[in-house]
Amino acid sequence: MARVMGVDFGEKRFGISISDPGGVVAGSPSVVEAATPQEAVVKIKEIVEKEGVTEIVVGYPVSLRGGAGPQAAKAAEFGALLSKGCGKTVSLWDERYSTVEAQRLLQNLSKKVRRQKQKRDAVAAMLILQSYLDRKSSGPAPAGADPAGAEPA
Repeated sequence: MARVMGVDFGEKRFGISISDPGGVVAGSPSVVEAATPQEAVVKIKEIVEKEGVTEIVVGYPVSLRGGAGPQAAKAAEFGALLSKGCGKTVSLWDERYSTVEAQRLLQNLSKKVRRQKQKRDAVAAMLILQSYLDRKSSGPAPAGADPAGAEPA
């Protein structure tokens, strides 16, 4: 398995995490700031090429009831744009609770860090990626099941 990138989609900030070369552990959390999705794709493509990323996972914000709302549609559109721009396979991955969990983790670290939204976005990307890698390493999903709960981009 090669390196996988996790992306926490946002309007102006995109959390990024890259796996180890074995595709087992998410790490390298960072944030890409961009005024438009197209600008984000250009910046992310540079990272993909530099780090040798072969696959990308974009967080797909599914509601608690399992439905896809307006933000999910934007994430799916971004995933398609990213796939085309980077020439890589992009999967959507259910990110329910990733931002909440990232915020909880940061609250345990310090009040100063908690206020930094960038840190939250980076940690959310890492959580999305680790969830994806864990599921991938546990074997294929049952026939007809989509572990992401989302349509691929």
